Amino acid sequence: MPSPTTLAELRQFAKIHNATKYPNVPTSALPVTTFTDKTANGLTNAIIYDIMHVCGGAAYRINNGATYDRAKNIYRAGVTKRGVPDIIAVVDGRFIGIEVKIGADRQSSHQREVEAEINAARGVYFIAKTYEEYVSSLAASLR
Repeated sequence: MPSPTTLAELRQFAKIHNATKYPNVPTSALPVTTFTDKTANGLTNAIIYDIMHVCGGAAYRINNGATYDRAKNIYRAGVTKRGVPDIIAVVDGRFIGIEVKIGADRQSSHQREVEAEINAARGVYFIAKTYEEYVSSLAASLR
């Protein structure tokens, strides 16, 4: 099967992948994988799935946000450097940082600084606003 270029194709890929992974499970009982690029979480999940299962790479979600401490009734600042991309990955030996942006969300100054650091180290950094944009950017970065 050719690499997916749309979310519908990624869903079909996941369906075939699950059928292969669980050959003794009836089709009606297979897990159904859904993907969306309407939310940052949905797009992040689709990108990570694509990198891990389609590209054969490694991908990790980076959480930079504060965490609520219920015992002390406070928010604790994240320990990750500000501006680190939402997804870090390695595909075909290339380090890739992917910043996920939905709607009017824009890159912060900290994110622009990290982008410059990654590019200076000869890594790849790009912003993904849709699944199709991610596919196009990834293909261009691996040429």
